[in-house]
Amino acid sequence: MELGGEVMVVGCVRRWRELVVAVGRGAGEGDEAAGLTGFNGGRRRWWSWASLGGYALICISEDCDWRFKASSINKSELFKVREFNDNHTCSLKDKVYEQRQASSSLISGIIRTKLTNHKRKYTPKDIIDDVKSDLGVDVSYMLAWRAKEKAMNFLRGEPADSYKKLPGYLYTMDKTYPGSHIRMEKSSKNEFMYVYISLYAFIRGFDHCRPIVVVDGSHLKPYYTWTFVSASTLDGAGYILPLTYGVIDSENDAAWTWFFEQFKIAYGVRENMCIVSDRNESIIKSVSRVYPDLPHCACIWHLWNNVYKKFKKSHAKLSEIYFSMAKTYTQTEFDSLMEKVEKVDIRVKEYLELAGYEKWVRLYAPVNRGWTMTSNIESINATLVSARELPIYDFLEEVRKMFGRWNCSNRKEATQTYKTLGKKYQEMLELNETMCTRMTVVPSTEYLHTVNDGGRNYTVCLLKR
Repeated sequence: MELGGEVMVVGCVRRWRELVVAVGRGAGEGDEAAGLTGFNGGRRRWWSWASLGGYALICISEDCDWRFKASSINKSELFKVREFNDNHTCSLKDKVYEQRQASSSLISGIIRTKLTNHKRKYTPKDIIDDVKSDLGVDVSYMLAWRAKEKAMNFLRGEPADSYKKLPGYLYTMDKTYPGSHIRMEKSSKNEFMYVYISLYAFIRGFDHCRPIVVVDGSHLKPYYTWTFVSASTLDGAGYILPLTYGVIDSENDAAWTWFFEQFKIAYGVRENMCIVSDRNESIIKSVSRVYPDLPHCACIWHLWNNVYKKFKKSHAKLSEIYFSMAKTYTQTEFDSLMEKVEKVDIRVKEYLELAGYEKWVRLYAPVNRGWTMTSNIESINATLVSARELPIYDFLEEVRKMFGRWNCSNRKEATQTYKTLGKKYQEMLELNETMCTRMTVVPSTEYLHTVNDGGRNYTVCLLKR
């Protein structure tokens, strides 16, 4: 293979008799043509037979009989070994003063196959170890880093080229998934700003889910610092149903407003609908502008992280109390837990009151949040950690494939379910049924019962529960 006038070793093995090298025609001659001298225990130099389509390796010592010759098979890039003499007849002096070197271009050609899977963690330190083990060459950390960068650019292209593919990619998506809502926004200078994707399967699926929409954003890691944004909900089986995903230039008011405007076009407004997110000010402002009548609720996990940062001395004692309080159903239980919070640190109570109980407590929520108390979308971000390093075109395609796998798996499980509830909720119901056998229930009226659980009495009203 010819790359920048340098002959690249595409593949090599430890035993010279098994060596198969693919090289390009017209490459340069000498040591720089190969980018490597004296690897795998010998001192060899590349010489080119360009007219004959062949290459030869000889020892750096002129008096040595060691040689290796290979020629092109049918003028292709596959070469066949024609002659090989593995015996060195050079002096000990030549062996001692031999210096081994490797160029970043050569190493990048060797390590490409190990970088095709973006989920694999392959560091410059790993490259240094592999080059030492396979080629017997010591390379610096910077050389290994440059080799990795060259290999990544070869496999993924320049980041700027990825943006040029977006219009064609989105057009193909729109034709492949008719009924979807796919939009891209550019600046007055024709520069990329935002992209929004709601596939038709997501739009149809939302009609059968509780209208609790979880929204979040996470920063991408390529050369251009964009933000990945997405919205999701829980389906009837308790699994994440993606609703939309996209990329914006930053988490500012204009970007989030555009995002929610597109979401409203795709999904409209439903009764008892609610937006759940972290306490990002731009999200809160944008929701109030686009959905002035919809309540905005806070993710209890993000709110707890704020408590953790502000009141570090108290967080260990309050963690369990806080999450129990957020999920409570009754006023009595909530007041009892809040008293415990006040005893530990009254500042935390004041902070939670200021945040607004209706934002994070299930008991005070203006709509039925059900089990959607946290940003379940965080599992989406966690799954895409390695993919966030990809160029934007490859990243969007990775997201599409991931959501496709999720939907396919969930649909397959649904077709194999013959009970009213999904697997997750059926298991919870069966567990509760087992726990109920240890309780004593005494009816007072048709709807009012006294329940004894482990020596503790509870009054349960089936009409209000």
